[in-house]
Amino acid sequence: MDKILDHETNYVDPELYLASKGQRFANYILDRIGLYALIFLLVFLTEGESASDELSDLQTILFLLILGGYWVLTEYFFGKTPGKFLTGTKVVTKDGQSPSFATILGRTLCRFIPFEPFSFFGSKTVGWHDSISNTRVVRDEYGGEDYYV
Repeated sequence: MDKILDHETNYVDPELYLASKGQRFANYILDRIGLYALIFLLVFLTEGESASDELSDLQTILFLLILGGYWVLTEYFFGKTPGKFLTGTKVVTKDGQSPSFATILGRTLCRFIPFEPFSFFGSKTVGWHDSISNTRVVRDEYGGEDYYV
C-alpha cells in the first residue's frame, strides 16, 4: 500500500510533502558539518592514542561507529538527523510509516555508494539512498500514521 489514511479517511501521499531540493541540500551540508565536528572531536580526544600519523585501532573503531551511528541512531530514534531538525524535515517509509531499524540501516549503507550525492540531480528530490530503501524525506507538517518526537 503506497498511501495511508489520515484522520478523515482521505488518502495522504507522502510524495505530496517531499522536502525541497534546498532542504535536502541544507540537510547534506548541515549533517556533513555535524559529522566532521564529531570526527574532529574524536581525533582531539584520542590524540595521545597514536604516536604516528596513522589512526590507532581505537580511533578506527570509533570513527566507523561515528560514521554509521550518526545517521542510524538519529534517524531510527528521532526520525531525523540534526540537519533535518534544523530544516524541519523527517524520514518516513514510502507509505508514510516510521522506518524500521533495518530500513534505516540499509538507508545508511546506501549513502556509501560512490557518487550517491549526485543522485539528487533528477527532477524529484529522491536520492538513491531513499529509493533503494523505500524511504522519503518529507516536511515535518506531514503527520503520517506515526508521529516523531
